[in-house]
Amino acid sequence: MAEKTTIAIMSPGDMGHAIGRALLSSIENKFRIITNLTERSERTQKLSNSAGIIDVKTDEEMIQQADYVFSIVASSQAKSLAQRFAPYLHKHKHAIYVDMNAIAPQTLCSIDELLPHGNFVDGSIIGLPPGTPGYSCTLYLSGEHAQKIADLFQYTNLMKVRVIGSEIGQASKLKMCEGSLLKGLTAIGIQAFIAAKSFGLDEILFDHLKQTMPDIFDKLSKFIPHTPPKAARWAGEMEEISKMFESVGLSSKIFQGATETYRFIAEETPLGNETIEDRKQGLTLHDAIEIMNLSLEESTLNK
Repeated sequence: MAEKTTIAIMSPGDMGHAIGRALLSSIENKFRIITNLTERSERTQKLSNSAGIIDVKTDEEMIQQADYVFSIVASSQAKSLAQRFAPYLHKHKHAIYVDMNAIAPQTLCSIDELLPHGNFVDGSIIGLPPGTPGYSCTLYLSGEHAQKIADLFQYTNLMKVRVIGSEIGQASKLKMCEGSLLKGLTAIGIQAFIAAKSFGLDEILFDHLKQTMPDIFDKLSKFIPHTPPKAARWAGEMEEISKMFESVGLSSKIFQGATETYRFIAEETPLGNETIEDRKQGLTLHDAIEIMNLSLEESTLNK
């Protein structure tokens, strides 16, 4: 029997464990997926175990065993994770490090500088976790070894993979542009709907949008209730998107506002405590906006 390829995933949270599951369920079953669950939350441990990912207990053991290391964390944690792994990656130079996070090109370049030369692939995940019913997920890759990473996914039909170039940064730039549209629009919708609710005009606005922009309203009706468990992560992503727009000479102010919107949901509403697999409130557009508006009124009174 051929020796299995070992892939380290850090961290096996919502997206990470789903990618691990997708690889382990692939037709050829060529993989061994590992992680380090030390000091990880009980929820992350459960997700990891449910996917069949092996806990090897320490960072060095994980890097030593891994052929590939997938970094899949919140945007704000991407560089600190690379800094944490860098000494082990320099010691065990066989491993290829793949950053799959939503980060600005500047952040990506600073990570590249930390790692052994050439052992780095830029990746961006667009879509919901693989295996989510009714949704697709695409992994875009760039860099010298991008095709090697793409080949790992050839035996699973749970996600699409596309190599878009040999230059580090191309995949992340694409993610920043896509995220600015999807999550920027969602933030604008949240603000518009909370404002309309506070004026008692929400139902009139909804009826108008159903007639004039039915596709956009339908998407916002789905996106907004699904946003709260991800709001904290999206706040960090908006900060990275702001950096990207500044780097090309465009204003980042709209995305600084989006950062504040998502941070408000995560930190000042009860919806920020929700988890994806255990939703209890804010499950419809009307309920989500009602809760957000009440939280805003309370926050305003307390200032």
